[in-house]
Amino acid sequence: MTDEDIDQLTLRLVQGSITLFKWITLQFLILFLTPFTWSIMPSGMPLYIVSYTLIFNVYWGIMSKDKRLNFIWKPYVGYLCITAILSLALLDAFSLPGIVLAPLFGLLCLIVVRRYKHFRKIYATTFARRMTINVASIALIIAIVTIPKVWSVSAECQGHGSFKTEKDEILQRRNYLASKLIAPPKKVLHEMPSGIGAQFQGEWALYSCSMFAMSLYNISQIYPETRTENVHYIDSLISIVLSPELREYDSNRWKEDALSTLHSYETSHISYISHLAWMIGEYKAAGGGNKYDKLYAQLCNAMNGRILHSAALNLQTYPNESIYMPDMLVAIVALKQYAALNKGKYASTVDAWVDKAKKEWLDPKTGLLVSFLNVDGSQITDMPTKGSYSALNCAYLTLIDRKFAQEQYSLLKSSFWKEGTLSGMKEYHDHSPILGMDIDAGPFIMGLSPSGTAFSTGAATFFNDNEVRSSILRTAEICGNTLSSGNKKHYALANIALVGEAIMLAMRTNAPANL
Repeated sequence: MTDEDIDQLTLRLVQGSITLFKWITLQFLILFLTPFTWSIMPSGMPLYIVSYTLIFNVYWGIMSKDKRLNFIWKPYVGYLCITAILSLALLDAFSLPGIVLAPLFGLLCLIVVRRYKHFRKIYATTFARRMTINVASIALIIAIVTIPKVWSVSAECQGHGSFKTEKDEILQRRNYLASKLIAPPKKVLHEMPSGIGAQFQGEWALYSCSMFAMSLYNISQIYPETRTENVHYIDSLISIVLSPELREYDSNRWKEDALSTLHSYETSHISYISHLAWMIGEYKAAGGGNKYDKLYAQLCNAMNGRILHSAALNLQTYPNESIYMPDMLVAIVALKQYAALNKGKYASTVDAWVDKAKKEWLDPKTGLLVSFLNVDGSQITDMPTKGSYSALNCAYLTLIDRKFAQEQYSLLKSSFWKEGTLSGMKEYHDHSPILGMDIDAGPFIMGLSPSGTAFSTGAATFFNDNEVRSSILRTAEICGNTLSSGNKKHYALANIALVGEAIMLAMRTNAPANL
């Protein structure tokens, strides 16, 4: 091969790569801008787009123009075989209709682009005409994207405002979560994004199960006729959280299994055992039997003893890390619930912790509970109080101390609430970065915290703050885009972060017990 041949080959590879990138980007952009079409798209559509675009792009580049259409079936057959294998390997699913029909989306994009180029070539003969066509095209795209979006947001938000009008939606969202989380533990873990690593997969799976259990308990109080089915679901979730597969993330960090240490006060595992205890408490409070009574007593005895034996009534989530306030609050919620079910046992520990929190753990700038503490219970200098943590703290406090929760919620709104077309909680009270990313808060835009906004729904619901709650549900609809299928509903973003769907349902149903 001569140097000229090598140069030509390199040039063709570069041109082909650029073309491939442009077509894949265009298709993903169209998908992103038309979320109202997601409900009819196969779940593996991103993989299908990359697969057929790559294969047809290679075919188009190596086949001569006069033979391309004659043998167009060859790359299609290749695409079907390769995509079927990739689907089984990467998605654990196989949708033959989805694989077969997906290239029609690419073909439609190709036809539209070619027609647009042809139109410009004929009519855009002057600069003024080119500008007119470009502006008109942009306006048309905005209209195509905006009008269906405005309609869908208006339609979905129309019933918001009372649990009576929201009943169908709430139960449909419950059904969706049940279809995803009432499953073998490995499948539940597989629902969590693999890119966040094994530890966060385990944490997100635990939170998904815990928040869904909270949802089910709440729904049982709001709609008593659903209680029997909800108790059955909570029982299944407890079994999943008890599984070795889900405990593994915590065991790896502590180098021991949490359930084998319940006799000792010299360790922590506070996040795992507190969520498990809370779920069992909800199971019993919703009308479940006594099958977990022995374990429930052991879990709460271990938590109570470890808290009292700690340096400042706080325990680490993991070794050699700070105290995470929301994780400690789950333990206090669990002990509070245990006290309510067992004649006040451990209530003194709950009271002591809350009293100490009011005196020692409030941020001097915002008046809110701090997000982190040193192991000795002292505040960490220059550590920001985060909107996501503060909003979750408020939600948990509604289950512990109503008056304290009300005070904290008022302070949360005054420091973090941001009103607008997209209303929500900021991640930082003193600045609003345009873009950012946090494993807890999620990707925040213009300072808004996805997690903080979702968590704040809990206090807004509890305190009947319908203005804030409705604004948050509108923001969730605009950003999340509800998809419906049969008797199920979910935000499209649940396909990426299922834990967000579970959190949102738990928070929007966090009604006071005397509803």
